[in-house]
Amino acid sequence: MQGAALSSTCWTAGGPVGPRCLAFLRRVRAGGGAYKLVRNADSEALDKALASGFVAWAGRSRDDVRLTAKGAEYLDRLARVE
Repeated sequence: MQGAALSSTCWTAGGPVGPRCLAFLRRVRAGGGAYKLVRNADSEALDKALASGFVAWAGRSRDDVRLTAKGAEYLDRLARVE
Protein backbone atom coordinates (compact mmCIF):
# COMPACT_ATOMS: atom_id res chain seq x y z
CA MET A 1 0.00 0.00 0.00
CA GLN A 2 2.62 2.43 -1.05
CA GLY A 3 1.48 6.04 -1.02
CA ALA A 4 -1.56 5.34 1.15
CA ALA A 5 -2.31 8.03 3.69
CA LEU A 6 -1.91 7.07 7.32
CA SER A 7 -5.09 7.31 9.32
CA SER A 8 -5.11 9.01 12.70
CA THR A 9 -8.22 7.03 13.66
CA CYS A 10 -7.66 4.24 16.19
CA TRP A 11 -9.28 0.93 15.35
CA THR A 12 -10.76 -1.92 17.29
CA ALA A 13 -12.23 -5.14 15.99
CA GLY A 14 -15.57 -3.30 15.76
CA GLY A 15 -14.27 -0.33 13.79
CA PRO A 16 -12.88 3.13 14.48
CA VAL A 17 -12.84 4.45 18.03
CA GLY A 18 -11.46 7.92 17.42
CA PRO A 19 -9.62 10.45 19.55
CA ARG A 20 -12.68 11.55 21.54
CA CYS A 21 -13.31 7.99 22.71
CA LEU A 22 -9.64 7.52 23.58
CA ALA A 23 -9.70 10.68 25.69
CA PHE A 24 -12.86 9.39 27.37
CA LEU A 25 -11.23 6.04 28.15
CA ARG A 26 -8.26 7.85 29.68
CA ARG A 27 -10.59 9.95 31.88
CA VAL A 28 -12.39 6.80 33.01
CA ARG A 29 -9.07 5.15 33.90
CA ALA A 30 -7.96 8.27 35.81
CA GLY A 31 -11.27 8.22 37.70
CA GLY A 32 -10.29 5.02 39.48
CA GLY A 33 -13.08 2.61 40.33
CA ALA A 34 -15.90 4.60 38.73
CA TYR A 35 -16.17 7.66 36.52
CA LYS A 36 -19.19 9.95 36.79
CA LEU A 37 -20.50 11.05 33.39
CA VAL A 38 -20.59 14.84 33.43
CA ARG A 39 -19.82 16.10 29.95
CA ASN A 40 -22.06 16.25 26.92
CA ALA A 41 -19.13 15.02 24.85
CA ASP A 42 -19.10 11.85 26.94
CA SER A 43 -22.36 10.63 25.39
CA GLU A 44 -20.92 9.97 21.90
CA ALA A 45 -17.73 8.45 23.28
CA LEU A 46 -19.74 6.41 25.78
CA ASP A 47 -21.73 4.75 22.99
CA LYS A 48 -18.55 3.66 21.19
CA ALA A 49 -16.84 2.54 24.40
CA LEU A 50 -19.84 0.48 25.51
CA ALA A 51 -20.22 -1.09 22.06
CA SER A 52 -16.52 -2.00 22.06
CA GLY A 53 -16.74 -3.50 25.54
CA PHE A 54 -14.16 -1.05 26.92
CA VAL A 55 -16.43 0.30 29.67
CA ALA A 56 -19.38 -1.03 31.62
CA TRP A 57 -21.98 0.51 33.87
CA ALA A 58 -20.88 0.76 37.49
CA GLY A 59 -23.73 -0.45 39.64
CA ARG A 60 -27.34 0.47 38.95
CA SER A 61 -26.67 4.12 38.16
CA ARG A 62 -26.56 5.24 34.54
CA ASP A 63 -24.28 8.07 35.63
CA ASP A 64 -21.21 5.99 36.49
CA VAL A 65 -19.05 3.76 34.31
CA ARG A 66 -15.95 1.70 34.96
CA LEU A 67 -13.14 0.56 32.70
CA THR A 68 -13.30 -3.13 31.81
CA ALA A 69 -10.30 -5.42 31.57
CA LYS A 70 -10.61 -5.23 27.78
CA GLY A 71 -10.53 -1.42 27.95
CA ALA A 72 -7.50 -1.40 30.23
CA GLU A 73 -5.70 -3.84 27.94
CA TYR A 74 -6.49 -1.67 24.91
CA LEU A 75 -5.09 1.47 26.59
CA ASP A 76 -2.01 -0.47 27.68
CA ARG A 77 -1.40 -1.69 24.12
CA LEU A 78 -1.71 1.87 22.82
CA ALA A 79 0.76 3.08 25.41
CA ARG A 80 3.24 0.42 24.28
CA VAL A 81 2.48 1.22 20.61
CA GLU A 82 1.65 -2.36 19.66
